[in-house]
Amino acid sequence: TTEIYTLSLHDALPICAVMLLSAGPARADVEDVSIPIDGKGKTVNMTKEQVVRGKRLFNAACAVCHVGGGTRTNQNVGLALDELAGALPPRDTVDSIVDYLNNPTSYDGLRDVSEIHPSIRSADVFPKMRSMKQQDLYDISCYILYQNFTIPEKWGGGKQYY
Repeated sequence: TTEIYTLSLHDALPICAVMLLSAGPARADVEDVSIPIDGKGKTVNMTKEQVVRGKRLFNAACAVCHVGGGTRTNQNVGLALDELAGALPPRDTVDSIVDYLNNPTSYDGLRDVSEIHPSIRSADVFPKMRSMKQQDLYDISCYILYQNFTIPEKWGGGKQYY
């Protein structure tokens, strides 16, 4: 005998969700992504909680100007890895981004830009920086680099997606 099962729309939604979520290539787990700490080869693997925290901090303090890793005030310099690496000094490690967020300099490293870029040094001008701790800067930096390693084709403003 053949049994016929009918699913209501309510019952079918979880099945559809699983089918939608499983389409496309499998992503690596968060813990599988090595983030460079310094220029000497030291790396860190973030937990899911750290990614969520870094994203929350980034969205609260940085995304106004750096939505999607681009730079609204200067489209020539975004947060893509090649652009971070091209700065002087390079800003392509957690330590170097934290250093920048403490004491920002121009892309060529020659001028202090703390009056125009949020930083710990300019917390009196940029209120969101007043409550930032070094751990917050670390988590934001890890998140920026994590995005570079997991969605490089979308992060940094290089391509427009509609």
